[in-house]
Order: sequence, then C-alpha cells, then structure tokens
Amino acid sequence: MAKIAIVTDSTAYLPDDTVHEYDITVIPLMVNFGQESHKEGVDIVNSQFYPRLAVEKNLPTTSQPVVGELVVSFERLLETHDAVIGIFLSAGLSGTAHSAETAARMVEGDITIIDSKITSAGQAHMVMRACQMIADGKEKEEIVAELMAMREQITAYFVVDSLEHLHRGGRIGGVSAALGSLLQVKPILTVNEGKLELFEKVRTRKKALARVLELTREKTDPSKPLHISVVYAHNPDDGKAFLEQVKAEFPSASTDLSELGPVIGTHVGPGLLAVIFYQ
Repeated sequence: MAKIAIVTDSTAYLPDDTVHEYDITVIPLMVNFGQESHKEGVDIVNSQFYPRLAVEKNLPTTSQPVVGELVVSFERLLETHDAVIGIFLSAGLSGTAHSAETAARMVEGDITIIDSKITSAGQAHMVMRACQMIADGKEKEEIVAELMAMREQITAYFVVDSLEHLHRGGRIGGVSAALGSLLQVKPILTVNEGKLELFEKVRTRKKALARVLELTREKTDPSKPLHISVVYAHNPDDGKAFLEQVKAEFPSASTDLSELGPVIGTHVGPGLLAVIFYQ
C-alpha cells in the first residue's frame, strides 16, 4: 500500500487536533501590516488579528507562500511517503496553487496539486475526505478522482456585514459601498468557477440570511445526504445562532461551525456569515 501525504494551506482553517491526528502538512499564507509580515496561524491568530484590523488605518495585504517553502515541504514528505497530494485554495482567489505547481515541478517525486476552487470549510472537507480515503487504504488515483468530483459539488453563499472591506480591497466601487451602507444592502456572494462573485443584493441582514437558507434548499436534494458548514468571522455568537437556524431548516443534515482566519478575513471583514455545503 502506497504511503500518501496530504498538504494544504492555512486558509482551510483546520483545527489543530485534526492537523495532528491526520499528520496534515499546512503551509501558511502571509498577512502583511505595512512592512510587518505574519504567517497565518503561526505568527498571528484570530484573537490578535481582528482587534488589530478594527483599528488599523490601512487594510493589510495578503500574500502566498514562496515557492522555496513549498519545495522544502514536498522534499521532506517524499523522504517518508510514496506520493503527495496538495489541496490548495482556489486559484481564482490566490496564486498559492500555481506556486505549488511550480514547486512540484522542481521536485523529483509523485506530487499531485489540486485547485480546490474554494477556500475555508469547502477546502477543509476535501482535505478530510482525502485523509479518510487514505485511512481506508485507497490508491492515490482513486483519491484524486474523488476530490475532483467533490469540488464540483461544493456550493458557498456568503453574507458580509459591511461593504467596506470589499471596497477597500478593490472588489466594489466607492459609490456602491456608500449606497450599500446607506440602504443597508447586504450582498450575498458566491464562488463561481473558483472566483468570488456578487450573487444578489438584499435589504437587511436578516433577509439576506433567510435568502441563503432558501438558496440552500433550492440547490439540494432532500433525498440525499447533506453536509452544511456555517462559517463566521469574529462573530461567534452570530455563527452559533445561524448554525441553529441551519439545523432547524435541515434537521437531517450533518453540520459544523468554523471561523475564518486573517487571510480571508482581510478581504471580507469581520461579521461575515456563510454556508458551504455539498451532497
């Protein structure tokens, strides 16, 4: 049986105990406050990041890991494994997957890089599926095929609390941001072919969240198993409350709750609520 290693990046936001249990290698992305660079989940964690984000005049930037770091990780893993599967956040959101592909070409060995076309909980579920299949003794080709099929089934809807971060990050114009704040417009975002897109604009947060639940019902088949992740950003009480709504609406679904970290939090801002689901 081939020994297979799993690599992902920090935007999967996997719990530490899960990383240790399945021996997952996590490559951190960077958050940059001016000339200060911090490795996500290593040098800066959520409890440090969000309070600082609230008081910083300038929005931090984010950056992908350097190719050399990925090369070192791949070479190290191939000393003890027959193959490596790397599952990275969407290439439409970051250059990390492309950097991983470059690194893989520089290393002798069996390395497969997968663009998850998603991030956060969606990416995490692909990682966990791969780990489960490895534990079940599946071959690398079967695992890769499963992951490629799985990524096409993952759907995400995000409700941001404010348009400010999308505007400051260049996602929307100043006029739209000003009108959105004035009219209490809450945009619903989705990920389409790996890229973040505006799906709908809804008046008030309550209506936006109700619309997300409605969209989830429309996109799922009640006769099939369903998993729904609720994702939040520095608003745990809101996240827990929304998770209870999800459980009430989809009582047979399996669910979990996770928080966005600094890299994705930089771009969407605190207060986000989202569902990421697949069947």
